[in-house]
Amino acid sequence: MSDRESDSNAHNEVIKPSSFQPPEAGASTAPARSGRPLYWIIGALLFLLLAGLWFVLTAKAVKVQVEPAGAEISISGGLVLELGGNYLARPGDYLLRLEKTGYHLLEERITVQASDDNLFQFSLKKLPGVLTVSSQPESARLEIDGDARGYTPVSDLELEHGSYSYRLTAPRYQPATGTIDIEGMGRQQRLHVELEPGWADITVRSKPEGATLSVDGVEQGVTGPDGVVAEVMPGKHVLKLRLPGYQDWEYSLITEANKAQQLPLVTLQPSYATVEVSSRPAGARVQVNGEYQGATPLTIELRPQATTQLTLSKPGYRTLTKTLALPSGSREQLELTLQPVVGEIQISATPADALLYIDGVLRGRANQTIQLTTTEHKLEIRREGYASHRQSVTPRSGFKQQVKVKLLTEREAFLAQFPKRIRTATGDELVLIEPGGPFAMGSPRREQGRQSNEVQRDVKLTRLYYLATKEVTNEAFRQFRAAHSSGIVQRTTLDNDNYPVARVSWSDAIAFCNWLSRRDGLPEAYRNGQLITPVNTGYRLPTEAEWVWAARYSGGKGERRYAWGNDMPPTGKAGNYADISAQGVVDKTLSSYQDNYVAAAPVGKFDPNPLGLYDLGGNVSEWMNDVYSVEASMAVETDPLGAGAGKLHTIRGSSWRHGRITELRLVYRDSGEEGRDDVGFRLARYAHPKAD
Repeated sequence: MSDRESDSNAHNEVIKPSSFQPPEAGASTAPARSGRPLYWIIGALLFLLLAGLWFVLTAKAVKVQVEPAGAEISISGGLVLELGGNYLARPGDYLLRLEKTGYHLLEERITVQASDDNLFQFSLKKLPGVLTVSSQPESARLEIDGDARGYTPVSDLELEHGSYSYRLTAPRYQPATGTIDIEGMGRQQRLHVELEPGWADITVRSKPEGATLSVDGVEQGVTGPDGVVAEVMPGKHVLKLRLPGYQDWEYSLITEANKAQQLPLVTLQPSYATVEVSSRPAGARVQVNGEYQGATPLTIELRPQATTQLTLSKPGYRTLTKTLALPSGSREQLELTLQPVVGEIQISATPADALLYIDGVLRGRANQTIQLTTTEHKLEIRREGYASHRQSVTPRSGFKQQVKVKLLTEREAFLAQFPKRIRTATGDELVLIEPGGPFAMGSPRREQGRQSNEVQRDVKLTRLYYLATKEVTNEAFRQFRAAHSSGIVQRTTLDNDNYPVARVSWSDAIAFCNWLSRRDGLPEAYRNGQLITPVNTGYRLPTEAEWVWAARYSGGKGERRYAWGNDMPPTGKAGNYADISAQGVVDKTLSSYQDNYVAAAPVGKFDPNPLGLYDLGGNVSEWMNDVYSVEASMAVETDPLGAGAGKLHTIRGSSWRHGRITELRLVYRDSGEEGRDDVGFRLARYAHPKAD
């Protein structure tokens, strides 16, 4: 039997059961469980192997690039494996931490994507640098990039890495500027700046020494053997040296910062002598050695010890000369009296009790002989209720002058300022008219020839006015409207140059007035067919009240009934009416009067009224400013203008067509709108604007 078989047989022995004995308390049971830990270990290893395999198969490569290199990198928030500078991590969110000495810690959330591209790039920021700044002098104001950072010395000033501009300023020093590069990374850096002086050292010496130097009024010191040094800021300054007994020395100087100057030796001059000159009377002209110095009272300075000739002169007084020689620094008061040179003025004034004022000073009654200095004086003669008379007089020595004055009443003085007559650019002459008191316009009910439109009303004129002595001629009107023609009446022309213009409407007449006002430099009186109010001094048509007052004026002999007087029929050169010459041209004529004109006549051909006005009756009737009306006010009307609504305007005065009593009366009224061959106009205007 072989050995193998022996072994097999041995193994095939019958195994006999043994009796069971329970284990003793506390006996170990380990031998029965000795194989189980191995199973756990193998299982764990298999699990880890499988988990690792699963992680490798599902993880993604992660690459982190950091500038600068060498930063310590840590990633938290999940399983992350580092492989040769790169990392493996499953998709998801992680916290990345980057650290490097000298740089700010960087913590950043990153997300690993399921894709293969997971590259993360970062730059670390340097830590601030620490700067210390000092200066000479200290306490300079520091600015970094324009921001104030305190006063030097400034320590532990943290600045981020980069380039900065700085500026240091201190009183009396020039500003210092520059740039500094901050390295950062917590490194310490120092900056020290020497500021340049902002002043200039100015050295001033004087002869004699001991003079006090001031710059712009501020004392700097006293000159010694080496002078005195003043620290002067840049710019223009005034230097002054002052020493008792000597004249002040003054000098203008322009300085530059940190640029020293030494001025030439200053030789001080002895002080002037001072003289306070006054005179009786004051205002005398003062000359020193022939050079004008001013008028008294006057303070002048003279060279000490020198002989000086002082001369005082004043018109009307004798010239006074005085010689002076005064010590240095002395102060004298000199009061001199001038002797007058006079002339005589004999003054005669009416009224006799008028008062005389000379240069504004009352000298008694005006009727006297008075001595005055031979210079111009203002003479005024006054009396209550009269306008004062003023004039200048210059007496002459040895010659007696006479002044005769007749004071005007205030009304006379008012009238005297206006010329009695004025002339227009067209040659028309206007006379100044001063209206009197209230008067009645219209006619009594029982007057022969009365018409219903002659209602009586009371009127008062208060303003001076000018009225043309003659009616406007064809020649004058054609300067305004060259093509105008006044027409022909049965082979008798109305168109001669010196005949009154006819066939003009009311609108034509006021247009001529405005044209002439502009030509003579006066304001236009009309606007949009209406008289401008308050009425100015431009040429216009007379108001009905102005025309009536002038036409009926008789020089204190009562109001006229007709233009020539109060009696019918007219005689002599009464005017151009419908006379014997006009028979066959007009229906009604004056059988006993002949003026030798069939129709119109030259203006001013017949006798004027007492005011020097021509043709207020006859020749042509005349347009008035007034809108035609037959209404009358119960109250007295002051300066009526005849304003109102309506196309018709009033016509006054008879014409060459009129020969009946009704029309020849000065109260006769007519109206119209368009031109007629027997209607023209004359000019009027106020002498002065209306007072407020």
